[in-house]
Amino acid sequence: MKNIYYTKEVECPVCSLPFSSTKVRTSVLKMEHKDEDFCVHYKDHNPIYYDIFVCPNCGYASSENSFNDLGSKDIKILIDAFLGRSIGRNFCGIRSHTDALDSYKIALYTANLIDGRKSYIGGLALKTAWMYRYINDPNERIFLKIALDSYTEAYEKEKFPINNMDELTVIYLIGELSRRLEMYDKAIEWFSKVVSHPERDFNIRIEKLAREQWHLVRDLLKKI
Repeated sequence: MKNIYYTKEVECPVCSLPFSSTKVRTSVLKMEHKDEDFCVHYKDHNPIYYDIFVCPNCGYASSENSFNDLGSKDIKILIDAFLGRSIGRNFCGIRSHTDALDSYKIALYTANLIDGRKSYIGGLALKTAWMYRYINDPNERIFLKIALDSYTEAYEKEKFPINNMDELTVIYLIGELSRRLEMYDKAIEWFSKVVSHPERDFNIRIEKLAREQWHLVRDLLKKI
């Protein structure tokens, strides 16, 4: 068991107390397949379960990469919001699927409290949708829609790269989320933006995906 997991020492930027959060070693990961919206399906151990750090003292939750990205105004908002709140659960150890799902929901709640970047909220919502997908739960669509709306707004207002994605990847992802939500006209519009983009040759993988999904939607519309 100790060869599968390790702990990372963290200090909460809100309450300043230290805690340990469990992670999965990359050496044990076995990918089964990846969906067109980048959702990875793993065999045995899923590192996505552990992407969110949740402070066991105050309840502040965020992705590992953004955990310390708080300004003084954000910290004050969160201190006021969490004041007197009882956590009642500890997310620091090995997580069940329910634990993982709830950690993303808490992170989304936290991000909305401080009016977080739309690209960040979109990423959290997308991974929450994946959590539902892993168990074939229709609530996946609710969070796909939040992700779609958030990424669309981020595309219009934020500077690239966002969430480690270039402009072409974000355009493609908006198209793919639209397709999954059966918004086919919108999906075609965004996939077309990829294949006609002046920088498409710099991301051939994404251009290929966009063409494949564009043809998939066109064929589906012909059948309809």
